[in-house]
Order: sequence, then C-alpha cells, then structure tokens
Amino acid sequence: MERSGNKLELANLAKAMLPYVEAGLTTFDMADHYGSAEDIAGIFHKEFDPEHKVKLFTKWVPKPGAITRKEVREAVETSLRRLQSERLELLQFHTWTYADPSWLDCLFYLQELKEQGLIGNLGLTNFNTAHLNMVLQSGIKVISNQVCYSLLDQRPSKAMTDLCLKNSIKILAYGTIAGGFLSDRWLDKAEPETLSTWSQMKYKRFIDQIGGWENFQNLLRVLNKLAKKHSVSIANIASRFIMENEAVGGVIIGARLGESAHIEETLKLFEFSLDEQSRSSIQKSLESFQTIPGDSGDEYRKPPFLTAS
Repeated sequence: MERSGNKLELANLAKAMLPYVEAGLTTFDMADHYGSAEDIAGIFHKEFDPEHKVKLFTKWVPKPGAITRKEVREAVETSLRRLQSERLELLQFHTWTYADPSWLDCLFYLQELKEQGLIGNLGLTNFNTAHLNMVLQSGIKVISNQVCYSLLDQRPSKAMTDLCLKNSIKILAYGTIAGGFLSDRWLDKAEPETLSTWSQMKYKRFIDQIGGWENFQNLLRVLNKLAKKHSVSIANIASRFIMENEAVGGVIIGARLGESAHIEETLKLFEFSLDEQSRSSIQKSLESFQTIPGDSGDEYRKPPFLTAS
C-alpha cells in the first residue's frame, strides 16, 4: 500500500484492525521492514487494546555483516518504540547468509535482551533445518520458525517437522494460499501473462517449479471437489491441510488493512477438519509435482532464488 510513496492515515488503519480482533483473530505478524506496519500496530496497541490481549509478532532482518551488541539493542528498542510496548511478544530473526557467523552473534545478543525482559520469546524466520539445529545446539531457546509452507511447497513437512516436534518448536506457516493462487479465483483460468503484485510474481515461480500451470490446475480441481464437500473455499482447504500438521502452530493469512479483510472466510478454518480420505486425495495429487529445491529458506540464499534475495 505504501510502495508507490503513498502516505497512509495510520490511525485509520489501526482502527481497521478492530474487526479482526472482534472476530477473534487476535494475533498479527509484521516486521521491522514492512513499511509502517509496526507503527500502525503500535497505535492500535495504545488506543484500542488497553488490556493488551492482542499478540503482536514482529521480525528483525539485519543487513549482512558484523554487528555489535549495541546495534542489536537499538534495533529491538526501535521496534519497541514503534509498537509502543515495553516487551516484544515474539521477535523472529532472519539472516540473509549463513556464511558470515555474525548471525549467531545476533542471536546470542537477542537472548541477552530476552533475559533482560525486552523480548518475551525468540523465534526464527526462513531458517533451514540444519541451521535451526545449530541454533538449538548453541543453547539458544527459540519457540518458532516462520517458513513458506503450502501445497506447492512441502519442504517443511519432513526433516523440519521432525526437528520441530522433537524440540517443541512450532512452525508458523506463510504462503499457505500462495499469494492467492490457491483459491477459487484461479480455478480453470488460463495461465496469466502479466501479474499485478510482488506476491503473485513470487508464487508463480513456485508454480513453474512444481511442473507448470496444468499441474497446478489439476490440484485446484481436487481442492474444488473437497471445498464443495466441506462447504468452504479452495483457500480454506489449502490452509487447513497445512494447519493439521502437528508441528504447525498457526498459518499466516495476508490482508491489506481497510482493503481486503477475508475475515469471514478465515474464520471457517476453525469450523471443519479434513478426514483421511480428503487428505489422501490431496496427497495423491501432489505426487506428480516436482519438488521445490533445497530446504526451507533456501529460496533466499541459493539458486534458483524463487524469492527476493
């Protein structure tokens, strides 16, 4: 919403968070680099959530290179100031590269700030299984890893799930509807020649990687049958499949405040479950897919760079 230099009315957008909360959707995920997201949530936190029942999760994505303890504290204090809070409920850390070991220094410094009470819980985002294990073996207590996880991208379903279950870590899954591609809107539609959003451009690369548009359409047709069976949407089926992985703590549904809410549809996720026959039919349709290369987060760090790097 801010990409073209648009100035937003932050107070109005903060107020637009209310319908979510009133519907029972009380956890919001953002990051230090998501435009004014932290500022908007901070206004909401102060003006509309006096009892602080809403959970505000954020991320810290530092530039690669050496970093000092002081710089880490300053980054955390910036988010605290924006969120108008004395403690970050969950701070999720992302590193662009594992080659420079300063990323591990960052996590040790963040753990110190957690011990000092500035951070409630530490999490990771876009970490692969090996480096998540390295974090754990280094004695850093994290409770979550936020990764791309969808019917198009099953990378977290094996080794990552096993490690998370073994260590009581929850996967926070984003991309479960693949930027809107896993929805009724694209059923039986021709392959698009142009795309309007960065998210669509990203997930179209995932579709190409798993075998192309026809493979994708075959999956949508299976999901559509199940959607009719359960009286929900294709997007509901796609997200519910991921939610039912034992290691998944939650799925993250994207929305533009004041523009596209999807509240009623999102609430349907809690009104049904997939029986074994439904899960089996989905799993069978995935067998023809080529796998997304590498492990979770590798799309940021290794060719074919399916997302921003």
